[in-house]
Amino acid sequence: MRCGYYNRRSETHHGIKEEMDDDENISYKYDIDKNQSLALNLKGKLLLVTGDVHKNVRPGATIRMADALIKANKGFDYMIMPGQRHSFGDMIEYFFWLTADHLSKHLLGVEATNIDMLEMNRDKPKG
Repeated sequence: MRCGYYNRRSETHHGIKEEMDDDENISYKYDIDKNQSLALNLKGKLLLVTGDVHKNVRPGATIRMADALIKANKGFDYMIMPGQRHSFGDMIEYFFWLTADHLSKHLLGVEATNIDMLEMNRDKPKG
């Protein structure tokens, strides 16, 4: 979720914590808190968005978060951006309006009901 910013990365090294003892020997602790363990503490209407080919925050991490939210009986919206990586590429404007509409609905109580997604793209060259 970028809205409210859940994105505490679940990268390759997520879940690994480096620890140093008194003699400065380094060891690694592999079971630190993950986002899913925080689901019970979250409040409000959350928005989870992920690109389906994201290399750092893999879609599976967002799916695991959705599962944890469902098990915690938390409300949320969920969107997968097809063919997109971290910054959502050519779907960034769609993501912007998705986020704006989500915030408007859940923070201001104003739901946009007459949105024409085609209007967003009227000035873009046809290709």
